[in-house]
Amino acid sequence: MPDTYNRRVQLCASRRRLEDAQVLHNQKRWTGAIYLGGYAIESVLKSLICYMEVKNNFKDTKIFKEGLRGADLHSLVKLLEALPDIQRVIQSKETNNPYRQAWNTVSSLWLNDQLRYSDKDGKEKDSQEFIEAVKTLHRFMLNQQGETS
Repeated sequence: MPDTYNRRVQLCASRRRLEDAQVLHNQKRWTGAIYLGGYAIESVLKSLICYMEVKNNFKDTKIFKEGLRGADLHSLVKLLEALPDIQRVIQSKETNNPYRQAWNTVSSLWLNDQLRYSDKDGKEKDSQEFIEAVKTLHRFMLNQQGETS
């Protein structure tokens, strides 16, 4: 079993979860698509934190050493806070900032625990907007690491 805290494992997982989210969306499994799309962003954020801190393992990062544990390990907001320069770009109020709108979409719809246990089908429109927002953010965060999608 690979070390799931390893930067490369997180990076690869982010790509696979985005692919999985797209497949679920195409199969009209809207809630599942959103759920896995959120994990794509969580994983790419963790790999980006490692990259920015020049660490190979998320357990060696400042945010982890300061006590990020449990459900907070899945908090996109808390993970983004560990990347202040990236957070500034994403949350910039500059006109036509595609990252701000994408972040707002992802952070408003990815309610991890609610999605995990949901028995609802969800909505196609929400899933489509979410997947597009995830693709925008994912591409941006990969580029920040010198990676391609």
